[in-house]
Amino acid sequence: MTKHLNFLIILLTHLILPFITSAQVKETHQIIEEWIETKQLISEEKHLWKVEKAALIDLEDALNLEIGDLEKKLKQFKNENIGIAKQRIDLNRRQEKAQNSSADFYKGIQKVEKEIKGFLKLLPKPLKDRISVFYEKIDTAKTDSLPLKERLDSVIGLLQSVHIFHRSVHLVRQEFVFEDEKSREFLVIYFGLGAAYFVNESGNVAGWGKPTQDGWEWIRDDRLAKEISTGVAMIENRTLPRFLKLPVPLGLE
Repeated sequence: MTKHLNFLIILLTHLILPFITSAQVKETHQIIEEWIETKQLISEEKHLWKVEKAALIDLEDALNLEIGDLEKKLKQFKNENIGIAKQRIDLNRRQEKAQNSSADFYKGIQKVEKEIKGFLKLLPKPLKDRISVFYEKIDTAKTDSLPLKERLDSVIGLLQSVHIFHRSVHLVRQEFVFEDEKSREFLVIYFGLGAAYFVNESGNVAGWGKPTQDGWEWIRDDRLAKEISTGVAMIENRTLPRFLKLPVPLGLE
């Protein structure tokens, strides 16, 4: 570009040289040089503007991409917040439901514990001794402070023990008092929770028992001594099994 302008200056100088004076030539030459410099500045400014414009366009594209990415993240963040809010609402509902279920379950446990305390007198002493570890947990002032699971385990353990005892025949040694107010030890055969028959080691004192609202009632009937002694021998595998002729209590009194 510079070479072209220099050539143009020389050409113009030779063309107008014959017609102008020396002072005019000098002034004309200066004007042409200033014009050329202006042209060069304009050309450089245009080139610089093109470069700056390209840089601004690249910056605009980059900013637009960044803005788009930020808008996308903001939208995602809003959606996540909505999801978290929904999860929190669902969690609160589940927690409330669990609390209500626990409250209902707690009331149910209290009802069962009350019923257990109500039929405790119907249980024979050997069974009471077995379930004492469970019963103590639902019959003390500390009951309300026990975890719900521990209370449930105690109730289940107690009821299972009662169920197992009721469906089986048991031979135990037990002491109780008769009319003479003397404590004696007997061999007692329990047929579940329905009836029991006792006999002493000598085989001359015997009788039977039944559950009542006030506890077990024991009735002496020495006529049953031989038959009950046979039942004891059968349980201990000392004689062959056979049917026993024993009175059956009529029911709860």
